[in-house]
This record gives sequence, C-alpha cells and structure tokens, in this order.
Amino acid sequence: MAEALCSRGGVVASPYGGEVAAGRATAAMAESVAIGGYSSKSTFPGGRMALTERKARPLQKNLEAAAGQMSLTIGKAMRWWEKGLQPNMREIESAQDLADSLLNAGDKLVVVDFFSPGCGGCRALHPKIAQLAEKNPEVLFLQVNYEKHKSMCYSLHVHVLPFFRFYRGAQGRVSSFSCTNATYEMQMCRLKLFVYKPAEC
Repeated sequence: MAEALCSRGGVVASPYGGEVAAGRATAAMAESVAIGGYSSKSTFPGGRMALTERKARPLQKNLEAAAGQMSLTIGKAMRWWEKGLQPNMREIESAQDLADSLLNAGDKLVVVDFFSPGCGGCRALHPKIAQLAEKNPEVLFLQVNYEKHKSMCYSLHVHVLPFFRFYRGAQGRVSSFSCTNATYEMQMCRLKLFVYKPAEC
C-alpha cells in the first residue's frame, strides 16, 4: 500500500514531514502508524499496524446483471386497527364524515368506536370488535382515531379510551360507555339488546 501511495518516482511523504524512498516506505509507514501499544492513554495491548496492499474483489457476474434490474419497494405496513376489518366497519375521516355516516345509516344501529393507536386496551379489544362486526352485518361500526380527531372527541365528551357510542336513526345516541377487555362481554350485551337479540345475553 505504501508503494501505491507513491506519487512521484518512488518517493512517499512521511507523516513526520519530509520524504522517504519507496524501498523504505513500507517500513516507514508501518512504524509511523501505531495502534495502541503500551502507552498510558490506552489499555489495549496491541502492537503496530502493518500496511499491505489489498486487491479489490470484482463483483460476481450475477450481481452485476441484477444491479440494473433491482428495485426496492417497501409496502405500507397494516396498522393494528386496519386488521380484520369487515365490510360493515370503516374509519371516520372527519367530523362531517361522522355526521354524514350517522344520517345515511337511517334506522340501522351504528356503533362508534373511539380509539387511539397507542392505547393498549383499544388494541386488545379490536379483534373482538371485528368479530362482533362479522356476527352482526346489519350493524355499522365506525372507528374514530382519537389522535387524529381530538377536537371532535372533546366536543363529544370522549375523554377515556376505549369508548363506545351507539346511535340509531331518529333516536340519536342510545348508549355510551367505556369498556375494557375484562368488561367487554357485559358491555357488549347492550349491543345485542339494541340489535334485538336478547336471548344471546
């Protein structure tokens, strides 16, 4: 490597100033580059580093051909509240979207699920809500992301998560409650009552 550093007819610049002949360049460079030693500044018991010439390895032929053909695509990871969604489930995009969805539902029961991406209880309940939506296709399930729609949630007096509201046509809001994984079965019995399936409670 020292020979490779020669820029003018066999002469290498020494790190200590001056020039060294190419024949002694390897030895001069090896002596000048210490890697630790037994100095008081370092506890590493290494010696001196010897510089040698290293040849670059050529790329394999299959890698050279693939380099021009390769493209990297990273798909969008599915967020936990998007997993297991049923046709009767969707996320609300704005306050107007919520109002329109409630108006368009008519007399159909609407369950509004207020959640936050960082809420462990919301995440734990999500598979059960998706299963409930699958069993009750006549019920519309709307998801409201608390982090995206804080002002709307404050105006609806939603301060605890997970939180659920049931709406039905002209009756408006018919039930509101907070629910945990432990109280899920008892609270969702309300849904069964509103869907007119009291025998399942």
